[in-house]
Amino acid sequence: MNTRPLSYDVLQVRDTSGPRTVARLWCAQCGETLDLTLNSTHHADGVERMARAKGWDCDKNRPRRTLCPDCKARPRPPATPANVVTRSSAPPVKAAAPKPIKPTIPKEMPMTTPALRPATPDERMRIRHKLDEVFDDSKGMYLDGYSDQRVAEDLKLPRKMIEQIREAAYGPIRTDPELDQLRTDIAALVAQASTLANRLAEVEKRFQPR
Repeated sequence: MNTRPLSYDVLQVRDTSGPRTVARLWCAQCGETLDLTLNSTHHADGVERMARAKGWDCDKNRPRRTLCPDCKARPRPPATPANVVTRSSAPPVKAAAPKPIKPTIPKEMPMTTPALRPATPDERMRIRHKLDEVFDDSKGMYLDGYSDQRVAEDLKLPRKMIEQIREAAYGPIRTDPELDQLRTDIAALVAQASTLANRLAEVEKRFQPR
């Protein structure tokens, strides 16, 4: 509670116009201030009149009744006992916002190649015998359309195992069997086309005028 004997203070202030004496009032609700310029002789009643002319409520001896125009226009809240928090005066409690649920994204498992077991002595012997039959060591190629995959299917063993033993025994494939087959097919087609061209020439001779 304000214990000042008057509802305003007399102060000396300095601004662009120079020093002057003012009566400074405080709004009892929001703390807004109002400076009223005083002359050499002033009275409290005059301060009240000047404040009311500015739209304020002012009681020279009751500071709690000094209100600025904005607070005067608002209804005063009902008085409540000190240190008691009522439902109306308690600040509103905001409901906690629900935490966003992050979608569970399954992590992709890295692609791994299972380790190839070593060939047994019996498997190694079977593979070598098969390769001796279908692989031409001098040309570095399979014969009769064979491949690592076909040998693996015939022996019912992993293709990678066939590849490892074939490279260890004969080295890498130097000629692509599929490419060789294509060359053979093209040569056959060329020979067939030549034969057909000769037959066409013979037929045309039969119909030439004599």
